[in-house]
Amino acid sequence: MDPLTQLGLLATIAATYSGFIAVFIAFTKDGRFEVTDAHFVQAMVLGTIGVIVMSLTPPVLVLLMPAERMWFFVTAFAIVGGVPSMVYQAWQQAMMPADERRKIPGGWHLPGWGLGVAALAAFIAGLMYPHFRSGLYVAGVTFMLATAIWCFIAVVFRRFF
Repeated sequence: MDPLTQLGLLATIAATYSGFIAVFIAFTKDGRFEVTDAHFVQAMVLGTIGVIVMSLTPPVLVLLMPAERMWFFVTAFAIVGGVPSMVYQAWQQAMMPADERRKIPGGWHLPGWGLGVAALAAFIAGLMYPHFRSGLYVAGVTFMLATAIWCFIAVVFRRFF
């Protein structure tokens, strides 16, 4: 399966998942989460939107420029957009009130951060290894989607189990 087809499937999964998140939010108490859950919900929403944008951009750009050039630009964009997003998430987590932060054991954050770092590493490796750039880009976007899915798991299991 070629990378553009894989990205199309990732965009479909992310869009479906984003709709599921909306339904999940609608059925929470007053449409609100606790402060501790808000961090995970924000990461879910930002993650799925990022996956959709990063999955649909390459098929459009390949119509405007050669494929090699397009893969370089989308990979560079992933890094340039990904780093501020990670910094923002870290800042949000650090600014959480101390009493709320104590409610979430650090282990709940480790898989999400691990997957986020893996996505960033895949994008950086894509810049360094041009022959594997498209595959590493798809891997990075897949890690992003996995991060969003982990955040949902964290919210559900923390809340209901």
